[in-house]
Amino acid sequence: MLFKTHVIISLFGGLLLMSYFNNSFLFLGMVLISTLIPDLDSFNSKIGKRFSSRVLTSFTKHRGIMHSLLFLIIIYLLLYFYFQILSFGFLIGYSVHLFCDLITKQGLRLFYPLKFKISGFIKTGGKMEGFLFLIFGIADLFLLIMKVTYFCFFFN
Repeated sequence: MLFKTHVIISLFGGLLLMSYFNNSFLFLGMVLISTLIPDLDSFNSKIGKRFSSRVLTSFTKHRGIMHSLLFLIIIYLLLYFYFQILSFGFLIGYSVHLFCDLITKQGLRLFYPLKFKISGFIKTGGKMEGFLFLIFGIADLFLLIMKVTYFCFFFN
């Protein structure tokens, strides 16, 4: 999926869950940052262009290990033991990214290093992805309005 779709869908998940955390804005920020991390290994991604991906691409291939449950679990556990406050936000954002890419026609080797690939039906940048972007964009606006209204009502 495209950068904007990953962000808008992860924002939805982050907005739904942020009230369960003491530092909800830190949680939401980590969700949004971590949804971009899997694409660091691609020169074609928006984040890969901004940060030097040359080191990563010399060791990995796009939609390889960084798009796997193995990588997700390793990084989550490291964060959990050293920066627990960030770990769940990472888990949500990264998982949403993997799920979004999983339902595309290109699919993922989710259980890397196994060769087994799971593919979906959505064309990256296609009409269905545009539709998902629109639906989640509307849902995000709704959640933002609800959260602001709740905040103003109870803290005024």
